[in-house]
Amino acid sequence: MDKKPYPFLPFEDSLVGEKILLVWQQSHHSVKNLKDHLLKALEITEDQIVFTPNAIKQKLMVSYPTEIRSFIDKGELSNITNLLLQIAKGKSESYPIPALDITLELIEWILTGFDLDDVLVETLSALFDTSLTNEFIDHVRAEYIKEFRG
Repeated sequence: MDKKPYPFLPFEDSLVGEKILLVWQQSHHSVKNLKDHLLKALEITEDQIVFTPNAIKQKLMVSYPTEIRSFIDKGELSNITNLLLQIAKGKSESYPIPALDITLELIEWILTGFDLDDVLVETLSALFDTSLTNEFIDHVRAEYIKEFRG
């Protein structure tokens, strides 16, 4: 008997997702509005947003950062956005099931470790089917950093 996948709540189970929602709400938008944008952009249903099984996630979290670093080295930054969206939609070659948890973890890794705000703007704008700015990313980063400084 297969175990039912455990639901992933992107704005509760991910620190960067939580901070994206916080900044979104500071702009007078609702969580429902953000979730609706997300589902529309990814062309998936809410029940498809589940945690990636741990063994698979461990494997992918080794290969995806390597792939992203390769895109950075080659200056192929738009490929980062494409990869992150493919992962979230379940259309990546490595894993054909929507993996928003992995996408958000990789976004968090990029947010904290690289100077790629334009990539983050492009990615989050596509992920939430809306037009975001570098200022939005700055606010998300500031809220993220505040979390650790208490």
